[in-house]
Amino acid sequence: MKAQLLMIGFLLIFLMFLSYQLKLPWIEFFELKTMDMMYSMRGEIHPRDLHTVIVGIDEKSLASFEEGVYSPIKKKVIQDYWPWSREKFAWVIMNLIRAGAKAVLIDVSFTNPSEEDPKGDTLLMSVLNIALNKKVGVVIGTYLINKKQTFMLYGKKMREELEKNTYYLRYAYLMKHYRELELLRPIRVYKVRPPIAKFSMVAPSASYEVGSPDIDGTIRTLPLFIEEVWANETGRLSGFLPHMDVLGTAFYLGEDPIKPVLAVDFKDKVVEIGKDSPHKIPFDSYGLFHILYYGRGRYTFPTVSFVDVYKGKVDLKKFKGKIVLIGYTATAKGLYDLRKTPFSTNEAGIYIHATAVENMIEGKSLTRFPLMFKLIMVTAVLIISGLFFISNNLSLNALSLIMVPILITLGYFMFLKGFYIDVFYPIFSSVVLSTYGIGMNVRKSIQERKRFREFLYRYLDESVADQIMKSGKRELENEKKKVVVLFSDIRGFTSLSEKMDPEEIVSMLNAYFDRMSMVIKSNRGMIDKFIGDAIMAIFGVPFESDDDVQRALKAALEMRRELRKFREETGYDIDNGIGLHYGEVVVGNIGASFRWDYTCIGDTVNTASRVESLTRKVNAGILVTQEVYEKGKDEFVFEYVGDFQVKGKSEKISVYRLVSENE
Repeated sequence: MKAQLLMIGFLLIFLMFLSYQLKLPWIEFFELKTMDMMYSMRGEIHPRDLHTVIVGIDEKSLASFEEGVYSPIKKKVIQDYWPWSREKFAWVIMNLIRAGAKAVLIDVSFTNPSEEDPKGDTLLMSVLNIALNKKVGVVIGTYLINKKQTFMLYGKKMREELEKNTYYLRYAYLMKHYRELELLRPIRVYKVRPPIAKFSMVAPSASYEVGSPDIDGTIRTLPLFIEEVWANETGRLSGFLPHMDVLGTAFYLGEDPIKPVLAVDFKDKVVEIGKDSPHKIPFDSYGLFHILYYGRGRYTFPTVSFVDVYKGKVDLKKFKGKIVLIGYTATAKGLYDLRKTPFSTNEAGIYIHATAVENMIEGKSLTRFPLMFKLIMVTAVLIISGLFFISNNLSLNALSLIMVPILITLGYFMFLKGFYIDVFYPIFSSVVLSTYGIGMNVRKSIQERKRFREFLYRYLDESVADQIMKSGKRELENEKKKVVVLFSDIRGFTSLSEKMDPEEIVSMLNAYFDRMSMVIKSNRGMIDKFIGDAIMAIFGVPFESDDDVQRALKAALEMRRELRKFREETGYDIDNGIGLHYGEVVVGNIGASFRWDYTCIGDTVNTASRVESLTRKVNAGILVTQEVYEKGKDEFVFEYVGDFQVKGKSEKISVYRLVSENE
């Protein structure tokens, strides 16, 4: 079985490697669900002194502007429908600047000029310029054009405008260890569609995309950079551009909104903010930042309605020194920006951005380990689980399942430290290996118990067999003990068998052995073996009792009586001799690894055999040794036969003929 367990272990490791190489999703799906379980075990947390505040474009704001809100710019009540005049954004941003916000992220795209309110665009540009001069970084989200074919569908005039609007390239990353890029697989898009030039020239812009969800539809990562193919094709830059959340983090940390120092180190897989002692944000081989969620966004981050900031009906002190994110909330009907997270199936995207920004500022993330680490961990778990199967003890085997709570505990402990160890597949592998091992040992145990039961009921009296089975033993013990050994042999069998057909010989022997065996078993003796035409039986195993000798003597007398009946009923003219000796033997399971018998060995066995052979010499039916005589003389009648030299003995032994029981 050990070889089978080893093979299963290799198959499980190979299956994991193959699944990841072929990008088969099943392991990753369950790993992600295990990660969500860790979040559920931890529960929601509410950090103090958050750096982020949400200004929500919510149902309250949409309804209020539709009904009409007083405009401090136009000095009258104005009704407005989505998309709002950009005067609304200009005034809100201005209020945030006055409140002392350090940075503002706008999770809304302004990719087209306003036809209904061009003055609103001009006002917003002015406010963005004020923010730039006051070193308040206001970042506007950008739209991404993924394929060149899509870009070519735009009209010629639009394409020309987009090709001229390259202000966003000013914020491209500096690159370190560029050669290591070959080992990465970053997100590539053909072209960024930035805000209109009027805004782009005075405000940073960057992608607001949260990236693709995982295979279960949940957002757990965010791209720290994208590679713009168009910039590379036209020879302007390598085209590695930061995410909106990275720019916002940089401005919050004090980087100049005009020319922040941003670098991406492809060797160490970190984004660096700042020149001296840079603030580092890690990413994986896909350029993705792994978000460490706190809980549901609306219960984690302070949220203020957009219309309240516009009206000034909010304590502006709550924005002082904060990074403010403006975007849709879950209540903004018709403006769908909802995503699935480990804590919610309908989380507003702005809260995902807020979580990522908070992580980046705090230097937190959820680190996952590479495939090699996972393979090593699975191998180690399988080896440890396999150690529990060195023994066939089922209780020890079952302890292999302790790897499940150990792995869950280890995984949860590391999760609380910001590291996710992929524990699903190690648990799965351990359970598969343990279940197989336990199942095989249970099967083996059942088979052995069945064989043991058959052995007991075949060779022992039912009461003795029942006693052993009730004790729960699976095998009889190896031990030294004093027993009575009985040998019985058919006299003249060789010459008799020469006159009979093989079928008749076998039939006669089976009938004879059946009767003799019943007598031995009825006296609670154990039939050790059949040796040709001979029977060897033991009295005193597996349990000793005070009447072992008496039962053996009684069995010998009954065997002689049963022989007479057998002759009368079958007509076979056969006789037998019986020899008994009492002494110490070694009792145990003796034989080869593939076949063994519960038997006894020692001088007592040899002596009993020699005594039985004397029955022919002295023409006696039953002969016993001095040791048997001494223990049975009070209950049975004996006749002294004499002292004889037998093979294997240096001294003669005294032999007695058993006559009958005392009346």
